[in-house]
Amino acid sequence: MGRAHTFGEKMNYFAEKLIGLVLCTVFGITALTGAPSASKDPSGTIALAPISVQPYLIEPTTTTSSTIYIDPYSTACKQFSALAINLGWDPDQRTVLESIMQRESNCTPNAINRKDPHGGSRGLLQINGSWHKWLINKGIITKPKDLLQARTNLLAGLEIYNYGMERYGFGWGPWSVK
Repeated sequence: MGRAHTFGEKMNYFAEKLIGLVLCTVFGITALTGAPSASKDPSGTIALAPISVQPYLIEPTTTTSSTIYIDPYSTACKQFSALAINLGWDPDQRTVLESIMQRESNCTPNAINRKDPHGGSRGLLQINGSWHKWLINKGIITKPKDLLQARTNLLAGLEIYNYGMERYGFGWGPWSVK
């Protein structure tokens, strides 16, 4: 014979069924009527600062088959490394490039280190002031301030990397990577 259920056990069983019924009803109505639009402003009393992905959203400038998608919801380092690949960096260098940008500028395009004795290091890759004249002669920049633009900084970094590859067989030397 089964044992008799106490009043409390019966109430717990009833509460579980009631909660299940309420949840099924809410989800069922939501499924039938459609979920609220995510594009509407949230309701409620908590005021949140707007989050904008736009400052790091970078549109690819080429339409070649090597262009990769830049995910606006990924980290700044991942977005800038994707831009770098679209600008000509070797995709095999992407992980190292992200590491360098993280270490040098925290993936901040307008970062400046004024302590650099050669006139300051600038941008994502913190390009040292000793490269300024060389980059100007190459036509990559017209003034050091140009290195604060992500695209220009990555192109300048690529030129420096390629110089290291041609001259020493290793492109990451200027960033002290072994």
